[in-house]
Amino acid sequence: MSDTNIILTRQQKAVIAKALGVSPEELEEISVKTSTHKKTSFRDDFSLIFKGNIASLARMKLTPTSFKIVIYLFSVLDYGNILVNFSQARIAKELGLCKSNVSRAFRELFDKKILLRDAPDGHVYLNSNLCVKGIPHRFNEEQMDKFRKSRAETEDFDNAFSLYHSGRKTKTTGKTRNISPADDIPF
Repeated sequence: MSDTNIILTRQQKAVIAKALGVSPEELEEISVKTSTHKKTSFRDDFSLIFKGNIASLARMKLTPTSFKIVIYLFSVLDYGNILVNFSQARIAKELGLCKSNVSRAFRELFDKKILLRDAPDGHVYLNSNLCVKGIPHRFNEEQMDKFRKSRAETEDFDNAFSLYHSGRKTKTTGKTRNISPADDIPF
């Protein structure tokens, strides 16, 4: 981390003041922290796994076929925990399982609310209290709608997260204001 002094134009100072909800005259000093740390990037899709609920899943008396299917479903989730192109026959083929065993396993997974079906659209979701693909605060509205439909609290699974409206906040002399990505600060 390093300290650097820069001189702002009146226009830049006005934009910053407006974003902070103060007059430009009230700005005596602006501190900006920078870092040379690189962001981590992943080479494959990832999901956030909720440890407590995964431990509950492990303690459930699922059949080995059901447990195997759940683990497999972690790898085929789409954003919002929807199972795209859902097909029990395809899963049976992929995992080398008998179709009738897969059918029984899916009944068990629906009964225990590990899998959820949205009646109006017919989609199948993996309960997002177990895991979620992606980072919810980055979801678009359609993905967020799917994400909400994929969430079911049960006696086995606690709500693993809170849905909130995200925004970057900045503090000034006792004031807090959301700064949206649309706020343009010309530097």
